Parts: sequence; C-alpha cells; structure tokens
Amino acid sequence: MSHVFLATETALDRAVVIKVLAPELTSEVLATRFRREFQVTAVLGQHPHILPVLSTGTNGGLLYFITPYIEGESLRHRLRREGKLPIDDAVRILSEVASALAFAHEKGIVHRDIKPENVLLSGGHAILADFGISAVLSTPRTPAPDHDEPRLTELGMAMGTPRYMSPEQAAGEAEVDARSDLYSLAVIGYEMLTGAPPFAGDSALAMMNAHLNVTPKGVGLLRPDTPRQVAEALGIALRKAPGDRFQSADAFRAALGGTFSGDSVAAHGRRRWWGVAAGAALLLAVGSYFTFQRHEQRERFPNLVAIAPFEALGTDLGVWREGLADLLASNLDGAGPLRTVPPSVVIRRAPARTDRNGARLLAERTHAGVVIYGSLIASGQDSVRVTATIFETETGRSTDVQLRDAVARMDRLADSLAVAILREMGSTRAIGATRLASLGSSSLPALKAYLQGEQFYRRSDWDSAAYHYQRAITLDSTFAPALRHLSNALGWKLTPGLEVAHEGYQYALLAGRLNRGLAPRESVLVAADSIFAALQLEKQGAPTPARMTLVRRVTDLLDEGVRRFPDDPEMWFKFGDVHYHFARFVFPSRSTMRTARDAFERAIALDSAFAPAYLHQLELAANDQDVEAIRASTAAYLALDPHDVQAQGVRLMQRLLDPLTAPSFNADSAVANADPQVLQSAFGILAPLMDSAETQVAMARTLLEAVRSGRAPGDMARGVQASYTMTLVMRGHLAQALATADTAQWLPFAEAAFLRAVPADSAGRSFDRWLTEPALARRVSVAAVYWSLGGDTARFRRAVQLAAAGKLPAFPPALLPGWHALARGDTTAAIAALTIPDSACASWCWEARLPLAFLLSARKRDREAAAILDQDFLAWPSLKVMWILERARVNERLGVRPKAIDAYLYVANAWRHADPVVQPYVEEAR
Repeated sequence: MSHVFLATETALDRAVVIKVLAPELTSEVLATRFRREFQVTAVLGQHPHILPVLSTGTNGGLLYFITPYIEGESLRHRLRREGKLPIDDAVRILSEVASALAFAHEKGIVHRDIKPENVLLSGGHAILADFGISAVLSTPRTPAPDHDEPRLTELGMAMGTPRYMSPEQAAGEAEVDARSDLYSLAVIGYEMLTGAPPFAGDSALAMMNAHLNVTPKGVGLLRPDTPRQVAEALGIALRKAPGDRFQSADAFRAALGGTFSGDSVAAHGRRRWWGVAAGAALLLAVGSYFTFQRHEQRERFPNLVAIAPFEALGTDLGVWREGLADLLASNLDGAGPLRTVPPSVVIRRAPARTDRNGARLLAERTHAGVVIYGSLIASGQDSVRVTATIFETETGRSTDVQLRDAVARMDRLADSLAVAILREMGSTRAIGATRLASLGSSSLPALKAYLQGEQFYRRSDWDSAAYHYQRAITLDSTFAPALRHLSNALGWKLTPGLEVAHEGYQYALLAGRLNRGLAPRESVLVAADSIFAALQLEKQGAPTPARMTLVRRVTDLLDEGVRRFPDDPEMWFKFGDVHYHFARFVFPSRSTMRTARDAFERAIALDSAFAPAYLHQLELAANDQDVEAIRASTAAYLALDPHDVQAQGVRLMQRLLDPLTAPSFNADSAVANADPQVLQSAFGILAPLMDSAETQVAMARTLLEAVRSGRAPGDMARGVQASYTMTLVMRGHLAQALATADTAQWLPFAEAAFLRAVPADSAGRSFDRWLTEPALARRVSVAAVYWSLGGDTARFRRAVQLAAAGKLPAFPPALLPGWHALARGDTTAAIAALTIPDSACASWCWEARLPLAFLLSARKRDREAAAILDQDFLAWPSLKVMWILERARVNERLGVRPKAIDAYLYVANAWRHADPVVQPYVEEAR
C-alpha cells in the first residue's frame, strides 16, 4: 500500500520513518483507508507498545505520516534467525502485544493483521505497528476522528495475512472483533514456542481452510518445557469459535501470567528505541513510552474526583483559582468511597477552559468519574460568589451548587462548598457522615501563604515556594503540610549544603509529629517524609535493627500509598526515593535500582514537569548504560528551563555525552574550567556510565585538584579523594589507585587483593596488621572473606579466635558457618550456610552473596546463581565488574542472550583501558 523511507528530521537531528501512499495505488477507498491508518494510530499513540505517529500531512497530492525509527528488528527476522525463542522472551512478547491490543480494543479498534512482521523488537521489548487495515468495532467507545466511520471492507472480503488469520477472517465475515486479534496473537505465540506456525498449506486457500477446519497439536506436545498455563492459554485463544476464546486481551494476558517478573522483563532491554526516536517534545507528549514496562489497563473510576482550577474574576481572587481546588481536594479525599486526583496532575492535564466539554476531556485524561469545575466572582467590595458544577462523566448528569461568603472567609466558603458537594454526591453514593479533612491550619493568612507556595511548588520554583511556606509557618508553626513542603523545597533548591539539608529534615520531623486530621494522601506523604528525614539524620553505617524497622515502615507505607494513589506523581517519586536511598541496601533481593528507576519514570510519565524525578532517574539510567534514555530525559528536564546548580550540571553532562552537538565544544577544557559544584553535579550522574573516554575519571581528578587548590567550597572536600580513588578502581586502574590513595583508604588495596593484582604474600602481611592493630580491626571481616575464598584456614581461625576473645569486632554470626565451610573447601556446606535471607545480613549481604553466587556458578547451578547475580551489587566497584562478568557467563549458559550481551558489554567497556592484570577478563567479555 505504501512506500517507506528512512529519513532524518533536521530540526531535532533524529531518525524517523516516512510512510507515503503509493501514487499508482491511489483511489478514494485506499486513500480513506490510509487516512484511517494514521488517524487510528494517532489515537493509540499513548501506549508504550504501540508505534506512535509523530505527524501527518499531504504533499503534492501524496498522503504521508511520520513515525519514530525503531532501532532493532521485527519478530519475523528473529524467528528466521533463531527458530524457537526462549520461553521467557516469548511470553514477554505475547504479554506486551496483548497489552497493546487491550488498549486498542478499549478504543474500539481491531488490528486485523497481527503477524510477526508487524511486531517490532527493540531493546528486548515489543512494539506493535501498522494499523493500516484496522476496522472500527460496531459500537466503538471512542469515535473515529472527525466522526467519520465508513466500513472500508466489503462484506465477504477476507482482509489480513492467511497464515495468521482467524477462522472468521478466513470466512470473510464482516463483524470481526477483538477476539480475532487474540487468535492471531496465539498463532504467533505457537510459532515462537515451537518454531513453526500451527497450520501449514501450499496456498493461501489451503491455509485459510486449515484455520477453519484443522485442530493443531498442543504446544506442550511439541515443546514439553512450556509452562502449563501458557500452553493452556494458547489452546483457548486458538479455538475456532470466538465465543470459546478469551473475551478480552487482558484476560489472555492474565492467563499467561506467572512465568516472568517485571524485573526480569526490564532486564532484557533498556528501551533503546525510545532514545533513537525521541526528542524533548516527543518525550513530553508521550512520556509514558519509556516509563512503563507493561501498560496497566485503566478504566474510568466512578468515585475518582478531578477538581479543575476555578475561573476567578476579581482582583483579590487569583490565589484561589488553584487554591480552592486544593482545599476541595483535601476535603473530599477519603470521604466515603471518594478519592481525588492530585491537584498537580489536574493542573497539568486540565484544558485551558473547563466547561462541559472541557470536563469530559479532563475526565478522559485523568480517568475520573466525577469532574468538579466552576467560578469565583467578586460580589460587591467584600464578598464572593462561588458556583461549582458536579459533572458525572458516565451518566452526563450535572448538578450546580452556588454559595456566597466574605472574601475574608474563603476557608469557611471552601468548607461550606465541600459540605454541599458531599450532600449532592451522597444522593448517589454511600458517603455517610464525614468529618472534613484539614489542610492543617485554621489561620486564613497562613492558608493563603501556603496555597501561594503550592502554586510555585507545582512549577518547580523552589525558592519562591520555600519563601511562601516559610511565611505560612511563621503565621502558624503547627502547619504540617507547609512544614513538609518547606522541607522538600529546601532540599531541592540549588545544591544544598549540609546545614540546609539538616534544617529541611528537621521541618519534616516536626511535620510528622503534627500529622493529625489531614487528608489521607497528605497524611501518607507527611509520615513518609518524616521517616525519610529520620533515616537521613541517623548516623550512617551498618543498619541497626531500629534503622531496618524504619526502612521497612516507610517502604510498607509507600507500597500502600502507590496502591491507593496510583496516578499520583509525588507518591511515586517518594516511593522511588525510598528504594533508591534505603530499601535496596536493606532488602536487596526485593528492592533494586530497577525498582527505583521504574518509580521515577512513572512519576515523570504522570507529571513530566516535576523536575526532582529526573535527577535520580538520570543516575539510574547511567547505571543501566542506557545512553538513549539519558539523552531523552535530559532533553525533557532541560525543556523545563531549570536554572539551579543541578540544572547546570545536567547541561554540562549533556554536552559531555554529545560533544558533536557543538562542534567547538572541548570536553577537556569544559571539565577543567567548570564550577566545582556544577562539575560535582554532572559527575554524580555520569559516574556509573562506562564510556570509552572515561569521562568520570577526568571529572573526579579535576574535582580533587579544585579541592586541593581551594577553588571548591569547604564542604566538598570530604569524600573527593575517596571518589577519585574509587573511580580509578572502577575503571580498572588499580596501580594508579594504590599510588594515589591516602593512608586512610584501605578499600583500593583490598579490591586489588581480591583481583590478585597484589601478590598473595603482600596481601597476607597487610591483612596480618589488621589482626594486631586496633585501629584497623574493623576491616577484618573483609579479610575473612578473602581468607575463606583463598582457603587460608589458619588466618581465618585466628581471626575468629581474636573476635571471640573480644580483641576484634564480632563477625556477623550468620556468616561464620558459611565462611568456615568455604575456607576448608566444603562447597556443599558453604552453599547451604551462605543461603541466608535479607533480614539476617542487611548491608553486608554481599559478603554472603558474592561467594555464594560464584560457588553456585562453579557448580553449574545456573538458575540459582542467576537469581542472585541479577540483583544489584552495592559494594565495591571492581568486584561489581566481576559480579557482572559472572552474570554474563551464567546467563549465556542459560540462553538468556540479551542479558548476557548487556553484561559482557559492561565489562568490556568498564575495563577497556584498564591495567594488564584485568585484561584477560576484557578479552573474555569481548
């Protein structure tokens, strides 16, 4: 039907695909179908597994549309190359395409040409393309664009590809619905798992006849290792009669469940196609593309309330345009079954004018079942009249409420309005008696200052927000939400020094003590910030039982928070922040960097203008070596036009990452001349990225020179020497790290010893000093791991005896049996003893998991080893590289090629220019 071109969009310097209707095929029907293709695809472009449309148009009588260029291959190419696919890969692709179909079917659209050629694979994920012959269901929920719904396929015409047609398509039936797509998807699943489609034929007619009359062999017979539920799901989806199949794509996807986890899906790829296709504008338009691993089908929630900003007509009413919506959201949230959409989400998604049509649009964007909108009009010199409309989106029923009060009593007016709204909504819902929630203050001046701060807070203007929150607290020192938001604003503005951070945490602790009578959402956030502050203020070190209890409490609290408020960007940000700073260190088997990154990306998708969510997300994308995601997120973040030190650091990082964007840019000069605080901010993002230029080494060296020359602020000095040394170790420059380290730094020596870069006798003499010098005694647990791995039973026994006699710090008792067994060469006993839960090892889990993972791998117990090695390694940088190398070996043996490739690439890039002692590992990885 069309000619397809690969092109470069010069404005954004990105690769795109242009699809042009073939002029020799142009006819009214084909032109209509072509228009429908890009119109339909535009409707579906919000789903992460559907290829979006960037733009459309006509040029010289030719119809065309433009999509991102997807770097990768089609499923057809992969099937030709590999035949059968690994089960996890096949189920993941089926699930992702089913998710895309669920979204399309909800919009009233049937694809009708599901086949491997139309499933694109990039970064391990599936993207469904080509809705060119899709038909609109007979009763679509979403009307076709321009309300033009001609049925383009004549009765009796079989549209589709014969090998993948459903029986009803093969019979030429006019009413082909969503269940036809599920049949075709099941055919693809059968082919991915068995290496051949379920039906064969010498001609298209023979193939179509087979679909109508032949029952295929069960998948389990042809591939016995197929999980039972997957084989059964495919069997149901392949039934001849549509009524006997799954009735929705969500039901099909659910039946496939239980064979893979979100973490394992995420690890198969980095969504690299997104960065190739995306610039800042596209990221802001369809931010959910790189955010969700799987689309979560969301329906309209009848008790979810979106409160739009009120129109304000009057000189003194400006603050109440958004402020009244804030107050109503607080009062209605948690009243009976009601839950309110966070005001920040509403304000981002509200149309310019909210009337009945605008309310429908806002409901669509927020999935709310009720939209409240209205106006505030000055009445006389000192009073105001408010009109609120309660619009029920499912029934179209609307009710108006009007009230009047003094301008000086806007708090009372807001309460009265909330009571009137609840009374009206109580006629159709079991709301019952409800005590209005409080924003935390009975002082109108304090409340007004707080609401002014909220408006700046939503726009990431932290200085202005902090000023107004401080005014609110001055007027009412018990104002918990103002205290919490002041804590956040102080933490996010500029690059806080220790004093500013400490002050901010104190405000959060005070807010926690005043957490009474607040709306449910605000109460959760106040409690979470208070616990977070307590954890940050506590002295760092090995987690105490009390600290672990706090981490567990705040993790559980935010688990419940994101469950109750799944569309709240701030809740997801807090969830990610807790996992980033605490949970992954305390519960490494169930909290990972991926957990935190997904939460930050979800926060961004829900509110792409919430600047704080980008900063840790950029660091985590760098840790994943996901350069394309870094570029896309950087462009989106900088499009918000931030001006603080962190933003300057991101701009420097962007230029270092893409120096070709500015031909005159000199990376060495930019690093050497950068402001130390700006350089430190950029270093924080780029430190884990294994680029060939070793940019982070140059940055760390420059920071060290800035500290030594006095150019850097005094509070930066602490840790800069250690950062430089550990960066050298991370990139494999062990000799230089040992020569550079000061006398207080012992980790570089220990890492070099573990890598056998230090002769055994030299390591032995140094470790012997740790046994006799009290100042060095805290290091002995590290030496114990070294001795047990090396089978040095004599030194190991001596250390245990000294610890038992109180001359050394006690070893973690949970680890001693495993170390003992390992030292004497009893690997079976060592594996059993080192298999311990998170709760038994806390921050030193690596001292058990490192030897355990390598022992399991050596015994070829690869699935058990992979379960450990796929966790984050949060200890030493050089051992992390060895950890990832072992991950590559194990996953290669398991046939999980994408994960193995990513891991081998990491090792080869990390130590590309490293010392000769580790070059054999680099050669292996290459």
